[in-house]
Amino acid sequence: MKEFINSPFLVVALVFLTIAVGPDYQSAAVAQSADANQNASASADVAELERQINERNREIKRLEEIAKTYRETIATTQEQAATLKNEIARINQTVLKLRSEVRVIEERIKKTNLEIKSLDVQIRDTGEDIARKRAHLTELVRALSAAEREHPVESLLEYGRLSDFLNNLETVAGLEKNLGGTVKELRLLHAALGEKKSLSEVKVADLKRYAVNLGDKQRLQVIQQQERGRVLSETQNQEKKYQELLAETERKRKALQDEIDAYERTLRFTLDPNALPQSRSGILQWPVSMLNKSLTQCNRTVWAFLTQCFGNTAFSMAGGYAGKGHNGIDIRASNGTEILSAESGTVRGVGDTDEVCRRASYGKWILIDHGNNLTTLYAHLSLVKVLPGQAVSRGELIGYSGNSGYATGPHLHFSVFAHEAVEIGNLKSKVCGRIMTLPLSPFNGYLDPLNYL
Repeated sequence: MKEFINSPFLVVALVFLTIAVGPDYQSAAVAQSADANQNASASADVAELERQINERNREIKRLEEIAKTYRETIATTQEQAATLKNEIARINQTVLKLRSEVRVIEERIKKTNLEIKSLDVQIRDTGEDIARKRAHLTELVRALSAAEREHPVESLLEYGRLSDFLNNLETVAGLEKNLGGTVKELRLLHAALGEKKSLSEVKVADLKRYAVNLGDKQRLQVIQQQERGRVLSETQNQEKKYQELLAETERKRKALQDEIDAYERTLRFTLDPNALPQSRSGILQWPVSMLNKSLTQCNRTVWAFLTQCFGNTAFSMAGGYAGKGHNGIDIRASNGTEILSAESGTVRGVGDTDEVCRRASYGKWILIDHGNNLTTLYAHLSLVKVLPGQAVSRGELIGYSGNSGYATGPHLHFSVFAHEAVEIGNLKSKVCGRIMTLPLSPFNGYLDPLNYL
């Protein structure tokens, strides 16, 4: 019978018996009927949690449709005439959109908590299964070891009849087969336990991310409500005063643009095309979530709705940038849209030109250096989530879109520079009466983002 104890199954079984599966699962064996009751109870718990998770999924889908409706309404309002009534309507719609997005996040948090709870039940149940299998394995190994110690002749004499002896051999063979099956089951249970633990860790990370996102959206609601109060206060709720405010904003913007142009003309940069990545799609990722279908804009295939192209656009040809072309692209993004880093890199700087000259320039902005000799700018933000010197990953949340600075509506202004061309300059503005800090570059340092997106 020594071939049984030398079986590879028995060797593997002994290895399994020496593996610690964690302190939570060391107290294992209970009566067989109790095991069945435990399994049934755990299955019922998981089934109930799954039912609640499905309810949350349906509610999330419903709330996402509401948020989508608000975003579409805001886009329509943005295209309407610039009047006080339309501006207040847009802000109100934005508040409602953010409120619905808050509810979506709250439902996602509830759903994720349920998923974690379900996984905890499954992890506990799997751990108990492992403990029971280990106990069963111990009994099998003990039985096979006892059979191996008994000499065949002694066994034959003990049973008296050859048929009884052969039946005993069949019993031992059955033990070995059972042993092999139990070892395989243990392997599968260990793999399942590892997968469930990994998934639970992912869900915990999601929960932390949702909590941060929830706080951001709530903060953005407050910012929009403050903006509504500011607009009504500045205009005294009068259309005439609102139009006067728009005219003054445009005058300031043009005067400040002249100052910026004069400064940038003093900068010198010789572009070396060989130092830049070869133009192709995918060098940078879209800084907003991509549409589920492509569009043809700016003579390119794009995956976001552009409200202005790079270079000589209709607005720039009409004198919008003092005769220069548009130094980036404008991407439609309702207030509070997540803005993502287009590539891994280091934040060179952040700022807010509204602190010096409200509604006249970039507003809240972020400048990021990348390792491929490109630098990217994200402007007109409502909230900045990064700090100078911070390392960021491709696709990482860095801020939220808005309409800070000079913007006729919420959108993202996205510029790409040759790394050596751009600097964060301190512009002494006569128009604004203070020093303004913002990214500056000679125009040949600006690159068409669509060459890399």
